[in-house]
Amino acid sequence: MSRPVKVNVREGFKKVLGDAVDAQQRRRAVLRSADRWQTYGVTRERAAGLRALWRSEVERLRAAGELLDTRDVLVEYGVRAEMAARGWLRDWGPLSPEAREPGRWPGSRDGGYSESITVRIDDTLADQVAGACWHTSRDAIKALRNWRTLNPGIITPRTWNDDGSPKGPLGDYLRLARRVTTPGTIWRAGLHHGLTTAHAMPPLPATHHRDTTTS
Repeated sequence: MSRPVKVNVREGFKKVLGDAVDAQQRRRAVLRSADRWQTYGVTRERAAGLRALWRSEVERLRAAGELLDTRDVLVEYGVRAEMAARGWLRDWGPLSPEAREPGRWPGSRDGGYSESITVRIDDTLADQVAGACWHTSRDAIKALRNWRTLNPGIITPRTWNDDGSPKGPLGDYLRLARRVTTPGTIWRAGLHHGLTTAHAMPPLPATHHRDTTTS
């Protein structure tokens, strides 16, 4: 099972993703054109077997990150890679109801995005993303809520560190906010990872064949 996920992105990313998926679909067509998958002149039973084998091969290539030919496949592959790199691909237990509340988490840096992309993500993976983000961020979120109680209203920095970062309450806020990882951060990182993987694939030589009945 899968669920829809909305990914907020910078302007232009919809086109970048669309172009990458188009290129991957052309890649699939080239792979499909190999002699081993052709059904011209074979029995109906053999043709059905070849089509089933091709579908299995497509799934294998997608799982291996060697064919990312839909938006869902590209983003989900990238999210799995991002989660694996963080050591977060595991069961995080039941998700706190607090984590499911609508609105942004304290410390969220998910604003400022002018476009959005909706993709479908495997249910188990989506739960892992939500669980990992909440469990690794909840202490900072609690501290940020306490910070807001102690510092109501807008805080203007009055003194600065040598590196240009603010001192005082605002500096404390920013340090805590950097410890918060929202699901949106993971979705965008996954999108970047998937795009990087797709763009790094070497081109395949085009081949010609007599039958293209299987997609």
